[in-house]
Amino acid sequence: MEKQKSLMTVAPLFLVLFIDGMGLSLLFPVLNSIIIDPHSDFLPSSMGLGMRDLLYGFTIGIFMICWFFGAAILGDLSDSTGRKKALLICLLGAFFGYILSAVAVVEHSLTFLIIGRVIAGFTAGSQPIAQAAIVDISPPERKARNIGFILLSLCLGFVVGPITGGFLSDNSFVSWFSFSTPLYFAAIISLLNAIFLWFVFKETFYRTEKIKIQFTRAIHIFISAFKHHRIRKLSIVFFIMILGWSNFFTFISMFALERYHFSPLRVSLLLAVLGVGFSIGCGFLVDYFVNRFYMKWIIVFSLFIVAFCMWLVIRIYDSTPLWILMLPIGTGIALAYSALVTLFSNQVNENEQGWVMGVSGSIMALCFGISSLLTGYLAHFGVNLPIYLATIGIAVSAMGMLIIPRNAIEPDQQFISY
Repeated sequence: MEKQKSLMTVAPLFLVLFIDGMGLSLLFPVLNSIIIDPHSDFLPSSMGLGMRDLLYGFTIGIFMICWFFGAAILGDLSDSTGRKKALLICLLGAFFGYILSAVAVVEHSLTFLIIGRVIAGFTAGSQPIAQAAIVDISPPERKARNIGFILLSLCLGFVVGPITGGFLSDNSFVSWFSFSTPLYFAAIISLLNAIFLWFVFKETFYRTEKIKIQFTRAIHIFISAFKHHRIRKLSIVFFIMILGWSNFFTFISMFALERYHFSPLRVSLLLAVLGVGFSIGCGFLVDYFVNRFYMKWIIVFSLFIVAFCMWLVIRIYDSTPLWILMLPIGTGIALAYSALVTLFSNQVNENEQGWVMGVSGSIMALCFGISSLLTGYLAHFGVNLPIYLATIGIAVSAMGMLIIPRNAIEPDQQFISY
């Protein structure tokens, strides 16, 4: 297939990822409110904060662990039967997962909520599949920019999602709005997008031989990332970075609720500001910096800035700077992530793009799962602890990237001058 094929061929992917980002980001304020807030009717009012923290971490963590196993299977499926079928499975799984989660909120059923998160988790692998589809048609000099566009779509979803979730769950706007309304909304748009994708999206990848799909494939893919000589060091850095980032992203809602007593709407708006930072990094800065600096240094400096800003989040006891700090944190993570994923892609040939994107998705899912399950318990010892762990993880990943020889991961290049 021609690498010069128009990017418009995969334009529907941007809507897929926009909805993916919106659905995930609108869910965090909802879960935070119904599980952590003792005034919600979802859990018994007598339940202590420690148990609520643990259940919050488990509800998010089980989704991510299922994502870990599902993303690997869907990544192989996309390399076997094509990107389109795999993406349709993702969207339909999201539809059923959101519907069941909405019913769980209405019926006050923690069991239904967990089952809904399991279904949604197993089918949450759209991002690496979409990244592989973009790589299928991207010339080398535009790969970082196009991956940035993929992340921009996700980030715009992260901006719209919390605002949508906060609005649709607030009955002061409309009397029948509740915490289940955003989940029904996410289910409906997932279904509509599946229909849209079926009719509009043109397949970008074809393979003649079949790949055997195995449930244990996720573990093999994860281990292979640290065995493959071309991506071993990058995988270690990426693992530590995402482990740190997952602590911050998963628990910043809890942090804002417990330290500053933010309402669900204010938590939603805070995540939206973080999404604006993502959008700035992916949509406006990544192409500019990649054309002027080596990706290693983009990653190192971005991560050190993020770590410093996370440290300030803990040390400054005022909610106003919290809003301001969300912008550089989101921007820095977006730049580091875009550059790292591009370096991953550059280390392998075109037949391994689905695999290497699956590797990045696998690492991300496992890190989010581990941090959610672990720090959901550790948060009982102080709401600052998950943010401290995030700061340490981001700083260590920056130092790890610093010691990797640049010529081992990216060749000399002629930068664009303006």
